[in-house]
Order: sequence, then structure tokens, then C-alpha cells
Amino acid sequence: MLAKSPAALRADFQRFYHLDIDQIGHGIRPMRAADLAVWLPDNARIWSQFDPRAEWDAIHQLLANIADSLAFLAWAKTPEAARKGARFKGQLQRPGTKPEPIKDTARLDVDSMRAMLARPRS
Repeated sequence: MLAKSPAALRADFQRFYHLDIDQIGHGIRPMRAADLAVWLPDNARIWSQFDPRAEWDAIHQLLANIADSLAFLAWAKTPEAARKGARFKGQLQRPGTKPEPIKDTARLDVDSMRAMLARPRS
């Protein structure tokens, strides 16, 4: 960990343990520092240095899943969803995944968008 990203490990030790990593060998025994490093929580910055998918902890993943579910439910009520072969493409981008290329999108200028939003809903 120290060789991969010393800055992230230093920040995590300060954030979670309020310890200065530079004290390893003087005020902090090396084995204790190793134990603390291994048991850093899921939302520690060091984990994303090894796997970009670990940038989000479980809470962020669950919140993204909830947001995706709500967006899907809203999309499912649109006329576009009723088309044969329509696919929902509104998922939030997760860390460590490649974004899907956007195809067949219509571009609207700001005035057209405002006019569309100002129309009364039926």
C-alpha cells in the first residue's frame, strides 16, 4: 500500500485514525501500522488505487441503484419506453466501468428545452 500510493495511505491514516504515518517506526510500531492499514474502512481512498470500482462504498452503490430504479420507473411511463425494442439508458455511471456510447440522441437548445418544460402536462 505504501509503495502504491503513499499519499492516499497517509491521508487515510490521518482521516480515520488521526495518526501521522511518518511516525511509523518511532511512535507507531510497524506491525500495528500494517494491521491498521489492512482494516481501513471501505470508503478509504487507498482502495480505489488498487481497483477503480472501489471508489464508491456500499452506501454510494446502493444510492446509485435507488436513483437508477427511480429513473427507470419514470422512463417506463414515457412514450419512448412503449416503442418496440426500447432500452433504458439512464443508469448512473459507476466508477471503474466504461460509459456506453450515446447513440441516436436529439440535441435541444436551451430555448427549446424551456418551451418544452413550460408546456402544460396532460
